[in-house]
Amino acid sequence: MNVQLVDSLVEIVLKLTPEEKQLFQERLSYQDFNKQTKKPLTSEERLKLWQEWIEKAPQSSVNLPDEALRRENIYDDRGR
Repeated sequence: MNVQLVDSLVEIVLKLTPEEKQLFQERLSYQDFNKQTKKPLTSEERLKLWQEWIEKAPQSSVNLPDEALRRENIYDDRGR
């Protein structure tokens, strides 16, 4: 057993934000679900999991300003 690895993982998990911890738990649950079924998920099962995840995702109305989407602001021309 790799105790040092487990200790490192615990330190990392403790530093996660609440949102990151929730996502981490969801990913662990998804992995456990896949191991329990021992069969590939159907497209319907994958869709259901995806829709459940989307429903839990944080809702935000934050958008990028138009200036951020201008070509000259996306690409850095200093290297040329």
